[in-house]
Amino acid sequence: MEKPDQIGNLLLQLINDLNVKYKFERSFKMLQKTLLGNRFLLIIEKDDIRQDLHENIFDICKKIHMPEEFFQAFNANYPDAGCVDFGFEENERTPVYKIYLDFGAKWIKGIYTRPNKSQPLLLFLGFKWDALDNTKCYLTEYTWYPSLPFEGIYEKLGNIFESGKYSKPFQIANDFLDIVSRRISHEDIHYLEVTEKDNPRRSFDINIYKAGLRLKEIYPLLLRIYQHYSIPENKFHAFYNEIRTKIFGHFSGGLSREEKDFLTLYFGVEKIATTQ
Repeated sequence: MEKPDQIGNLLLQLINDLNVKYKFERSFKMLQKTLLGNRFLLIIEKDDIRQDLHENIFDICKKIHMPEEFFQAFNANYPDAGCVDFGFEENERTPVYKIYLDFGAKWIKGIYTRPNKSQPLLLFLGFKWDALDNTKCYLTEYTWYPSLPFEGIYEKLGNIFESGKYSKPFQIANDFLDIVSRRISHEDIHYLEVTEKDNPRRSFDINIYKAGLRLKEIYPLLLRIYQHYSIPENKFHAFYNEIRTKIFGHFSGGLSREEKDFLTLYFGVEKIATTQ
């Protein structure tokens, strides 16, 4: 059986073999007694893919055993996407492959001239499956609420965390938003809600790269997160000390498919040029 590192490295090698520019972004997820740091996302703009290489994108999907029903849906929606993102995560049970279609380019030009700027839009379509058993798979929709005021975001976070029932992660998310609101306007963040059919998962994603925050600037919040999830202090700091100066990109969290709360932080996106 392949180890998670081998599975993740296979995806990295396949993308590097494309010889295209991409962005590399890492993340770490915290949940009860668990810190998951072996996670990354490879973001490719379709304009950077030569016309003769688009077929290779579909070949990669097959090489990492994308479920057939997902492959058909990916193929049908690919023309509308401006970016395609390949992801890997080692979660608490098994390695997972993820591919996202990003439709932002389709919406962004006219987004602020619409009569209702906050009308929700499908921003990402996520295809996720167990890297060892692709019959375990999930189609995830990421709905964007453009220009949503901070008050509206607070309300939506309360709905996700059921306010009182999951009070600690709810308060941490609120305090994080307070920090962000002092750095940038609500127009400069992307608030997304994440859902999957036929399971109770509900979560959020808040992209705040424009705030220019470094992870060390939110250290007090990170302390509260690892304490809430009973993660050993030495394990947390061993990971944190390597990344503390990285730019904080986006914050996500909510309730898992098993209705357990979690919080995830994305950071340090960097451009990689593999073209020859």
